[in-house]
Amino acid sequence: MMEGRHEFLCGVVEGFYGRPWSMEQRKVLFQWMQMWGLNTYLYGPKDDLKHRLLWREVYSAEEEAQLKALVCAAESRGLTFVYALSPGQDIVFSSSCDLTLLKRKLRQVSDLGCQAFALLFDDIDHSMCQSDTEAFSSFAHAQVTVANEIFRFLGEPPVFLFCPTEYCSSLCTPCVSKSPYMLTIGEDLLPGISVIWTGNKVISRELSAESLAEVQAVLQRPPLIWDNLHANDYDSRRVFLGPFKGRPPGLRAHLRGLLLNPNCEFEANFIPLHTLGSWYKEVKEEGKGDEEAYSVERALSAALQDWMKELSLPLQP
Repeated sequence: MMEGRHEFLCGVVEGFYGRPWSMEQRKVLFQWMQMWGLNTYLYGPKDDLKHRLLWREVYSAEEEAQLKALVCAAESRGLTFVYALSPGQDIVFSSSCDLTLLKRKLRQVSDLGCQAFALLFDDIDHSMCQSDTEAFSSFAHAQVTVANEIFRFLGEPPVFLFCPTEYCSSLCTPCVSKSPYMLTIGEDLLPGISVIWTGNKVISRELSAESLAEVQAVLQRPPLIWDNLHANDYDSRRVFLGPFKGRPPGLRAHLRGLLLNPNCEFEANFIPLHTLGSWYKEVKEEGKGDEEAYSVERALSAALQDWMKELSLPLQP
């Protein structure tokens, strides 16, 4: 299904805090995603040092080989591999040196065959250093300036995502429709860049067409949902094994895509991702106009049957 020239992005974001998944787990994930009809994987584990804390550092030859193998593994399954970088904790937006380092890092990943990217500015302070305050009219202006330049530098790829610091309604001051930050993003971010959103809250139990239409109007583009419905990095005592729900397929008209940020424990995500695949199949059925086309109960039953088969398989050596 295409939105203009864009395919609806539906899949998985590895974007949690905690130990990242292993390369072997990611390859199993890609196999699952292909089986269940998903199309996009975003690489952005918060605790990968070179993704966030040490974002300026390039990958070693060994790390390059691993990342290239991962990009190739995703492509072999027909998936879009999105590489995300989180420079927001300490980037100096007005620094030509930092901008050069940012370009160097993303060029390195691009040279490995990656063709889709994301810049993440979530979970950071709104404050700017003195040089940035002198160079930019606002925090949003600083972020947009850097994002637009990187987007152009990479050749304006069809998939380029931007995660704002105000990434859900509860973080918008004073509200979505009147937030100077959000209005600047919508007005000044190049139209080819998609904006990430989590809903009314960081973890949104429900998503409504009404709230997403408001966000779409402010951003002047349909947002892409970073869905924390099954995320458990905030409480390791909890694991969410249930089905994907609370998102009517009719929301598609207001979305660029939806990526699920699931449990840290990889194996716990069989049912959430299997049922996400069932949801996406209904999203792709244009013209049905049936908000109840996706049955949580049917999707869960199918996922449980397949999971039981998976659990009965002999352990791999």
